[in-house]
Amino acid sequence: MSPRRYDPEAARDDILDAAERLFAGRGFDGVSTATIAKEAGVSQSQIHYHFETKQKLWEEVFGRRFADYFAAQSTLLGTEGMDDIARMEASIRSYFGFFEVHPHYIRLLGRAQLDAAVDTDEQLGAAEEMGAELMRKGSEVIEAAQRAGAIRDDVRPDFVIVGFLSMVAYWFQGGHLFMSEAGVEDRKGLDPQYLDFILKVYLRGIAP
Repeated sequence: MSPRRYDPEAARDDILDAAERLFAGRGFDGVSTATIAKEAGVSQSQIHYHFETKQKLWEEVFGRRFADYFAAQSTLLGTEGMDDIARMEASIRSYFGFFEVHPHYIRLLGRAQLDAAVDTDEQLGAAEEMGAELMRKGSEVIEAAQRAGAIRDDVRPDFVIVGFLSMVAYWFQGGHLFMSEAGVEDRKGLDPQYLDFILKVYLRGIAP
């Protein structure tokens, strides 16, 4: 039986997948490149070949997941002639769906915030830059909607964005704990109901 042919791109993806799982579970400082290599089924030298340092690997783990979301939101924000409230709803749905598809990501964000060894902005790397760009574009869209009378003008545009980001993110980060306190032991199936709650309450709240 001939040995499997080495595929650099497949190895790179295996490293990223393994790093994502381990970083989400243990944080940046709690994982060594040797551990990641073992989990990915590659040599430690391959990690250094593809990413040079653990810091760059961490940034790439964040960036590759966020890139798809960034592209979708950029398209949404740039769509001409779209109803402003409909755009906000689509934006919230997109962010909610992002965490549904990538459940490890919210844990990675939490780990970044808790890790005192490295500045959070530096840890996020390209994802931080993309997030800042979305905040800028989103604020501009909301300001235009406020001038048009589609969104109430007594709220800060950046608060509008941070508000729904927080409502969505914290549901995936700790919502199950609060539901347990409310007597709900199984949160399975509640995601659509909570999303509907956000849309009803939040969109009515920002309407003029």
